[in-house]
Amino acid sequence: MPVPGRSQQPFFDPSDEFVTRDLGLQWAFWHQYDSTRFDTGKGYLRLNAQGKGLTDTSVLAVPMGGHSYTIEIDVAVDPGCEAGLLLFYNPEHATGVTLGPQGLKIRLGNGLVFNHALANPTRATVRIVNDRQEIDFYFCLLDQPWQRTQESAEISGMHHNILGGFLDVRPALSAWGTGGATFRNFRFWPELKIPT
Repeated sequence: MPVPGRSQQPFFDPSDEFVTRDLGLQWAFWHQYDSTRFDTGKGYLRLNAQGKGLTDTSVLAVPMGGHSYTIEIDVAVDPGCEAGLLLFYNPEHATGVTLGPQGLKIRLGNGLVFNHALANPTRATVRIVNDRQEIDFYFCLLDQPWQRTQESAEISGMHHNILGGFLDVRPALSAWGTGGATFRNFRFWPELKIPT
């Protein structure tokens, strides 16, 4: 008779409050390390924008184990910058929440983008809940209650057997356009955390 299994847990907690001058060892740029793109310490990570969109920026990603987890970050954007939190496989296949000049956007893994027009959104807390490859998106504007977006994603097809590349899906921070973004309090939970 098989032994009952346990839930899969990550090897480490990648949560980061960005309090040290050095970028945490869990973080890595996609293809292109550039020490001039970021400044960290004092409780924030400043990421300078690069490129005009996801296809020509180098995201800052963290490896992640487990099939169900929750990630969250506070993001503030400069005028002209679009930035956010993604589940990233490669530049063509990523899903997540970004904040920018056109409002809050939800990007699905197939490249479709849904825009939520918000009045001058420059700061928000965004959360992604991954429930065994079923993804829900949440956001909280300053002094407002949490909101769940109408859009959800399914990412079970984001793996090597379908997309190639010997890659995996990783949480990532992104910034493109002009200026940059300030990130605070990257949080990870190895469980589902639905905002109330």
